[in-house]
Amino acid sequence: MITYSEFLRIRRQEQEDNRTLTRFTDDVLEEMKEYIAINKNSLEEAKKANDEKRSEEISTQIKNAIFTLEQIINLRMLKIASMAVFDVDSEQPKMNMLSKEIILFDALLKLSKEHKSAVINEVRLIEPRKLQKVEGNDSNGDKVVIKILSDVPKFVWRNDKSYGPFSFPNVIEIDKDVADILVKSGKAESV
Repeated sequence: MITYSEFLRIRRQEQEDNRTLTRFTDDVLEEMKEYIAINKNSLEEAKKANDEKRSEEISTQIKNAIFTLEQIINLRMLKIASMAVFDVDSEQPKMNMLSKEIILFDALLKLSKEHKSAVINEVRLIEPRKLQKVEGNDSNGDKVVIKILSDVPKFVWRNDKSYGPFSFPNVIEIDKDVADILVKSGKAESV
């Protein structure tokens, strides 16, 4: 029969080693359930006997055991999620898991792999950005390509032409004198 000190020992081990799962099997969980069930029986007997002090003590023991078990489960879930994210796909950690934790681990591992694959494939297949052509500009000045570093509202330049708005991140082709001002102001950089 398990005691409350075993709940505390498991929690302490889970806290001390933040990488490895403590041995916590379905059999151990069943013993914890049995501990709670026995205490609930004792609580009913104490209530029938109108022993308020004993009822309060047992009720506190039950609450503490459940709270400690919740802490154990939370610590284990963090470790399981971490193992899934870092692709620890082996049988070794599963030996110390509850059957429900194995299901959680397998699902998280699958989701983690799918997520990584989707992001990496999206990056691999990205198309080059097209330059944003600045419209309404009839000047014959030199054009340069710049990268917008922060949003630039629409403005009128000294040639009475409107430019913008330009949004971050973007690469544009624009008159050199306008580009120089945007670069000096920190709103853009040369490409």
